[in-house]
Formats: sequence, C-alpha cells, structure tokens
Amino acid sequence: MHSDWEPEKLATAAIFYNLHEADIAKGLLDSCGVDCFLCDEHMHRVHPLTSEIIGGVRLQVAQQDMELAKELLKEYIPPEDPSGPGPIE
Repeated sequence: MHSDWEPEKLATAAIFYNLHEADIAKGLLDSCGVDCFLCDEHMHRVHPLTSEIIGGVRLQVAQQDMELAKELLKEYIPPEDPSGPGPIE
C-alpha cells in the first residue's frame, strides 16, 4: 500500500467471501497497473469461517481508480461451481 493513501481516499471495488477469488481479482488489477490491496485477508486466513461475520475480504483501490477497477472486474467471471472441478476420469 502506498504511504500517500489516506483511508478517506480509498474505495471498495469488490467484496469477496472466497479468498482465492479475491487473490485472483487483486492479481488482475495489479497486472493492469491498478494499485490495490485486500482488506481483512489476514483475518480470513487465520479464521476462515468468520468471513461472513466480518463482511468478507474487501478489494480496496484509490478513489480515482474506482471506475477503471470496476470495468476490469467486469471481465473477471468467477467459476459457477465454487466446490471446484470434479474428479479426473
């Protein structure tokens, strides 16, 4: 996170209840040059069952990058079945 970012100048681009999806979305924004970070990711790693209680993992961006981040995240389509692929036959 940049030292010049102030909490009142940040915006939540997306909220995830699955840390893997949050990591993928963060990687997408990072690869497109949008500075971002995950808020509450460590809490989810330590206590994964509390994700719904704390409101999920928030993907934070600077307010001026919010529109671009939302546009890029539209391209990301999470898998329909969160349980993962079936067995290999």
